[in-house]
Amino acid sequence: MIKGIIFDCDGVLLDSEPLFTKAMDIMVEAYGLDLDLSLLPDANGTTVEYFCRIVLDLFPQIDVPLEKLVRDYYYYSDLLLMSDDLKPMEGIRDFCKYQYEMGMQLSIASSSPAYYVRHKLKLFQIDRYFDHIVTADDITHSKPHPEIYQKAVERSGFSKNQLIVIEDAPNGIASAKAAGLYVVGFKGAKILQDTSQADEEVYRFTDIQILKKGN
Repeated sequence: MIKGIIFDCDGVLLDSEPLFTKAMDIMVEAYGLDLDLSLLPDANGTTVEYFCRIVLDLFPQIDVPLEKLVRDYYYYSDLLLMSDDLKPMEGIRDFCKYQYEMGMQLSIASSSPAYYVRHKLKLFQIDRYFDHIVTADDITHSKPHPEIYQKAVERSGFSKNQLIVIEDAPNGIASAKAAGLYVVGFKGAKILQDTSQADEEVYRFTDIQILKKGN
């Protein structure tokens, strides 16, 4: 019997992945560089520190300490992502409300920092539905390492087979699978990522099959 749902944030609660790429473009341009960011490996779902470390390794001409690059990236991404004009993913409000009223425990496991996640939950008026939030502030290892989902399971108080995860990115799916969880690959965002390693794939929250099997 499924008793809890653990959500990723970006690409699940809101369609934000294109803005993260735009923020990196703006930051690189501010450094006076013209880099081909398509050379970067897939870092969707990872922490900002992890992503910035990759950038510095691939582009040594960005001659700044890791800590400064992280601060700068947060600055540029916050300009885009902390806007009160951002909209929730289609269907997420009704889905969260329904699952909460059915007695489902809802949690977050996001590679974004806590202030960002909490802002989005409040902005979208769904914060009251969530019992637990695990963010980049709580972990040492970035997705695809399973640490963040291991912590989410621990905080839930349920066993792994009583929980499911909704993820949109390969790194997040790998993280949740490594933690021994059932994963729903969500494909409702503008940027469609490879969710083939998930246990099921859906374009709408209402299509999640494991929640329709007499739980």
